Amino acid sequence: MSLAKTALFATRPQVARLARIQRRSASSDSHNHEEHHGEENASYPKEGFTSVGWTYTIIAAFGIVGFYKFAPSPGEDNYLTRYIAHYFTPSESWAATNDRHLELTTVLQDAVQISQTGQRPHIHRYRYPHSLAVASAFSVPVGGDPDVSGVRVKGTNEF
Repeated sequence: MSLAKTALFATRPQVARLARIQRRSASSDSHNHEEHHGEENASYPKEGFTSVGWTYTIIAAFGIVGFYKFAPSPGEDNYLTRYIAHYFTPSESWAATNDRHLELTTVLQDAVQISQTGQRPHIHRYRYPHSLAVASAFSVPVGGDPDVSGVRVKGTNEF
């Protein structure tokens, strides 16, 4: 059966596969190389200190020198320091807030330490101590009668 399928596949007309033309997405088809060879017609700007880049460099240098000459000294009050002092929280307020936070953290740590170092009481307190005397004599097996002569019920203030 597989031989018949192979023969049928071989006799079927094949679809002509066209070679894919490489598409250059980053370039155009109108690119020609003649502009590289016509260098005798090329015109270049004059090189010197009159170009735009040098003009911007000289203006920036004068701006930096003027800023350092007329800028306020470190101890002098200026607009920026007055703006910061006016709109921002003073350092005394932050110091008071930090001190209060430290106090609350200390209190919380003390509470956590108390709860972590707690121990169970050394004696077992019964909820209903009177139930010790109400035991049935018929539910105790032979030889299983416990000696409760030394058991004494303590009050709430006794230890």
